[in-house]
Amino acid sequence: MRLLAFALAVGLAAGALPLPGRSPQAAFAAIPNNSGQNLTGPRECDEAAQLDGNGQPVVPAGATQVGGSDTFTEDRGSLASLYPDRLTNTDAMYPLPCDPSIGGASPPPVPTPSPDELDAANALQKFDQVKAPLIAKQAQTGSLPRPQFPGGKVVGCKIQGQNVPCDSPLFLRSGQPFEGRDVIYVHGLQLHQIKDRIKHKAGAIQTWPANQAAFLNAGGYYRADAEAYWHDHIRENLFDPDGNHTNPNSGWQWTSTDQQPVYVPKSNRYLIVAWSSNQTIDYAQSALLTQLDLAMRYGTNVVTPPAYPASHVRPFCSNGCVIVSHSAGSLVTSTSMSIAAHGGFGFGGMLMASRIYAHVSFEGAISGSPLATIGVAAAQGMTVPAALCNVWTNMLNFSSGCSANASTAFVAHSILRDLIPYVAQNVWGPILNESPVPTLTIAGGHPSANDYSITKIVLPGLDDGVVSMNSACGNPNPALLGPPPSGLVPTSLVKAFDMTENGAQFMRNAKLFLSQENVGQLAPAPTYLASACTPYLSTTGMVMPVLAAFGSTPFDARRRYKNHYSFIQGVIDHSFDPGDPSNQWPSAAGNPAWWLRHYLHYSIDNVEETSAVTDANIYQQFNDGTYLVHPSFANIHEIVRGRSFQYKLFGKIHRVWIWKRTYHLLDKWEKKQSSHYVYEFVGRR
Repeated sequence: MRLLAFALAVGLAAGALPLPGRSPQAAFAAIPNNSGQNLTGPRECDEAAQLDGNGQPVVPAGATQVGGSDTFTEDRGSLASLYPDRLTNTDAMYPLPCDPSIGGASPPPVPTPSPDELDAANALQKFDQVKAPLIAKQAQTGSLPRPQFPGGKVVGCKIQGQNVPCDSPLFLRSGQPFEGRDVIYVHGLQLHQIKDRIKHKAGAIQTWPANQAAFLNAGGYYRADAEAYWHDHIRENLFDPDGNHTNPNSGWQWTSTDQQPVYVPKSNRYLIVAWSSNQTIDYAQSALLTQLDLAMRYGTNVVTPPAYPASHVRPFCSNGCVIVSHSAGSLVTSTSMSIAAHGGFGFGGMLMASRIYAHVSFEGAISGSPLATIGVAAAQGMTVPAALCNVWTNMLNFSSGCSANASTAFVAHSILRDLIPYVAQNVWGPILNESPVPTLTIAGGHPSANDYSITKIVLPGLDDGVVSMNSACGNPNPALLGPPPSGLVPTSLVKAFDMTENGAQFMRNAKLFLSQENVGQLAPAPTYLASACTPYLSTTGMVMPVLAAFGSTPFDARRRYKNHYSFIQGVIDHSFDPGDPSNQWPSAAGNPAWWLRHYLHYSIDNVEETSAVTDANIYQQFNDGTYLVHPSFANIHEIVRGRSFQYKLFGKIHRVWIWKRTYHLLDKWEKKQSSHYVYEFVGRR
């Protein structure tokens, strides 16, 4: 109750919540516009239809030429042309001068938690209060001496036989992803490794650094896993990693110069890093830095396609690398770069960190995931409620139950330990917060987020099935059960619901809205909704009718760890971006480039991507002329969907809306996917 009172006081003081006797519309008009511009302007706003008691439109007396319409979609053009008085490249342009939503159906009510769900939530909260602080203390001590890398000056760089500084912009190549920079891939949690270890499979028992061959050598257990993890992603976005580097079904692109999607194999060199999910994060950090050191000094495991310019001679990463990570790999990467930059891996580690241009985090477990808490709780022999046990056994595809035994004891000393949100945020959060490497986040809110039967009680708010939006967006707000996710208060729950008359899409949108409504018992207002990376856009790209965005409060969705920039959000499932075999890219099946790409199905195709940019520094330009994210990324279109009718009265045609929803979606969203935007716009001139 004290939390509720505090939040209400903050909102009332700011004029953000409606006061007694004050209409919501008046309160909405009083919200400070963080773009510094007035909310009103010369633009004419869409008009809502007058409806009778049966919900039917009322036609004014004397009206002629009355005509209705079916549900339709209208592309109104780019935001830059529609709102010329606003900076439309970040969410500072919101709220819009006109109400983005009109009418619609009532959203579904939040179901009452079942006894099993309440038992599960109580068990996890007890773990966070009692066990997690002890585990965090253990994690702080570390369990592996960090290797010390000597480093040294990078030399021997040539172009057409002539000596050139190794960081020369002459090595940049227009038309290639990241201007031709080298790429490092860092995979996420691999649950099958934990499953193999429980079953005593020989490969999974090998560890870093004792069994380095398993991580470094072709065919090694962990190296083979890492290569399989990124195989389809690399073929989709770079070239065929199987040796057929001219495969015409690789290197997807649809740039401004392409009339339609095409395959154009790229020529970036890359390194895949292998680490073990069966060990704690400090082993993964050591494995990452060691493999990066070997690649930079000796070219170990660096893949060079035939199309790489033969006239270019330079060590790996000498003019900057881009790290692409997924899931737990994001936490591994950012903590490694931070520790290295601050001397934890010796002078060579500092040099390695300085040569990383950017880090792209796909569906990052930046603040961990409560699903990891379940695994560690079971491994430690806690009395795990049946509902949580079902989650754990389903994750591993086991039927043996959750009783702790000698085979599962190692789980408490696996990467799952570090992915417990309390540990991720309290031990590793302050460390990744000091990473000098700019991190760009791609986050998803997907309707299939209840895959393990009670996941919604474990992952309140929007999530991709494994990590919450707070975690994937790089928001340091608590990811534990108890405090509500970052969010907003809408002007109307009806207007905040992504209305549609498409039955399958309606069900999908209802699932997403239930996630937004599922915020726990401490919500700061009765109509509080969980947010995506920005409170002003849903993961479907719908412009939210925001009454209060809770800026600079404990519920602020726009907070970020230092040097973290939310980039893209969409209806993205957790496993999509590395190339989930259950949701293959068409390039994996030899289909043409124009073939529909979608995120995991939920009755309909999930294809939407929208901007998650909250900080204009994401468009910063470096001395070599490249942009962290090229400003042309912000070519965003306003799409309107709804049902309207028109009539003529007193010589004027009137168009009024029975219902309407407004969407701000990235250019070419119908065919592009999250990784396509990354490879087109990051690190470009």
